[in-house]
Amino acid sequence: MGDWIGLGIIVLVVVGALAGMSYLGRKPKPLTADEYERRVAEARGTTRGAAIAGLYALQKLMNPKAVEAIEVQRDLRAGFYNDSERKKGEGDDEDGVDEPPPEEDALKPKGEGDEEGNDA
Repeated sequence: MGDWIGLGIIVLVVVGALAGMSYLGRKPKPLTADEYERRVAEARGTTRGAAIAGLYALQKLMNPKAVEAIEVQRDLRAGFYNDSERKKGEGDDEDGVDEPPPEEDALKPKGEGDEEGNDA
């Protein structure tokens, strides 16, 4: 019984492939000039967009730093890095200037001797 099911599936695949090839092998109906112009006008935007997307992906593979620079420029134009939007209190002192980072010595504990690892 299992052989007949397998044979049936193979026959269905072969018949489907033949029907698909016969459909693809037909000659298309001729287009009028107006219909041709309309199809070209509709496809122009999508074809151009697909080509640009493909080239952008290729550029991203070949030179990732250049693509990163382009993205930063786009962000700048969009206003993502606008410093005028910073509010007071986001790391600024009273004058609106960033505070300098604390010195490294200020972060170390003050104790007897300056030796590290002196647990004895």
